[in-house]
Amino acid sequence: SEREDNYIWALERLKTIMQDDILPTMIVTDRELALMNAIEKIFPSATNLLCRWHISRNVLANCKKLFETNERWEAFNSSWNVLVFSATEQEYIQHLTLVYVKQTWLDKYKEKFIAAWTDFIMHFGNMTTNRAETAHSKLKRQLCSSQGNFVTLWTKLYSLVELQHTEIKASFEKSLTTVQHSFTPSVFKELRGLVARNALDMILSESKRANLIGIDISACGCVVRHTHGLPCAHEIGEYKREDLVCTSYEKSAELSCTPKMEMIIKSFEDSDGFGKMQIKRKLKELTDPSSTFLIEPTIKDKTRGRPSQKLDKSTRRDPSRFEYVVSAQDNHSPNIMSSSTTTKKPKGQRKMSVSQTKAPKHASYIDSFPFGLRPYICGVSDVVADGNCGFRAVANLIGIGEDSWAQVRKDLVIELQSHFNDYKRVFEYAGRAEEVLHSLLYFENNPGREYWMTMPEIGHIIASKYNVVLLHISDVLNLTFLPLRSIPLSRSSHKIIAIGFVNRNHFIEVFMLPASPIPPIANSWIKYHEPCAEGWATPYKTNIIAFKDLVFEVTTQETIDLASQ
Repeated sequence: SEREDNYIWALERLKTIMQDDILPTMIVTDRELALMNAIEKIFPSATNLLCRWHISRNVLANCKKLFETNERWEAFNSSWNVLVFSATEQEYIQHLTLVYVKQTWLDKYKEKFIAAWTDFIMHFGNMTTNRAETAHSKLKRQLCSSQGNFVTLWTKLYSLVELQHTEIKASFEKSLTTVQHSFTPSVFKELRGLVARNALDMILSESKRANLIGIDISACGCVVRHTHGLPCAHEIGEYKREDLVCTSYEKSAELSCTPKMEMIIKSFEDSDGFGKMQIKRKLKELTDPSSTFLIEPTIKDKTRGRPSQKLDKSTRRDPSRFEYVVSAQDNHSPNIMSSSTTTKKPKGQRKMSVSQTKAPKHASYIDSFPFGLRPYICGVSDVVADGNCGFRAVANLIGIGEDSWAQVRKDLVIELQSHFNDYKRVFEYAGRAEEVLHSLLYFENNPGREYWMTMPEIGHIIASKYNVVLLHISDVLNLTFLPLRSIPLSRSSHKIIAIGFVNRNHFIEVFMLPASPIPPIANSWIKYHEPCAEGWATPYKTNIIAFKDLVFEVTTQETIDLASQ
């Protein structure tokens, strides 16, 4: 029963187990008036924020029916999201043109969820109740039934809390023992192993901003300082200007090798004859790298198949069958430039000549893809590796530019929110849609792993939002994603884009040759697409069969979460 006195009793019990100096300063809830009143009475000094996700669902439920077409609704919903993320009160006033949301949410509660106000409250990024919703979902799956007794409930709840505590300790331990490449510069020397990696990510992002804005407070905004208690960009700029951040190893103690040399000498004196020879050999390699004793491994001869009896003197490869058949590039292939000229040609489709194609710029990335598929990849393009790489790659491929990655996030948020119940069925387990929405609602540089693009879920959203055929290629997951609800276009109008997942932590753009084999269609599309979208899969049956002949079946499974790799 959601009565105010029940909430007061529960919050009083919670307060009794807290110390006076660790009482909450910020609490996120949905708009449950009884709960909000109880919080104001029991924790009067705490700021009560409202869950943005619940508000967006309420707007959807009450506003969508007022629009005649889905396009008008999406335009309205996009304006609403722009309003919610207004950075200043002036921007908020400029965006304030809505009626229902103004009367229901903004007049009374704008300070509780609009960024112009919440960015001055230390909420550590908790602007939704998704974390609690996810915990509830896990508990419900653990309980299996609502008909248990108190003993059963307590036992399972205790086990779940213990597991969560173990995961938290493991994440702390990972921060202590693992050093990411981004945090190797000397400015992080005193922080490594003492500060959580998520906090280091935010400091790194602010440090990069400091290089652009210097000590300009107005340009900084100080959001990170207010919301997370971490140094913001202009503060870091001041530290650098006043030389409070150690950026070089100028201390003689740090550069001295005397203690190490003494240790080597002691080890040398304590060793037998053979040990002394080994130490001398290593020292010689250090002082004279050309004298290394390492030998380059020999290349194994190919023993598979019958050796050819004909002497092949050619240095040019034979064109593949599809290169004879297709004379022009498809719309998902990159512009192929002639190696014999540096003059830029107008954009558009060009004739393809096998002898004139350049080698891919990032050939090592192609080696990360299934072996049988590599001949059909004509190039890849890298993007900035800042945690938004997946969204950067998509932004480039749809033609709005890599730096528009935040727009891609916003587009996908709108798509997911607009068809939330549909995607809950597609994702197939309780709570996953909320988790995906949480991962998309991040618009800063260098996000933590929980905000990275995850497949296969986001693949469905991309294909449906932009009405494209999306190929995902990697050594762990190969799938094709099709639009879930739209009427198929003619085959010549299909826009095919491909992204690759390499090194288990980075997305890149991939360009396939025309008529290439493509991965199998995602099972969730086959099960849950609308009847009007049936024809999307028809043109690709032979391409999928060719793919299956080339690539092991294990790489087409659809149960891999790339963020966990």
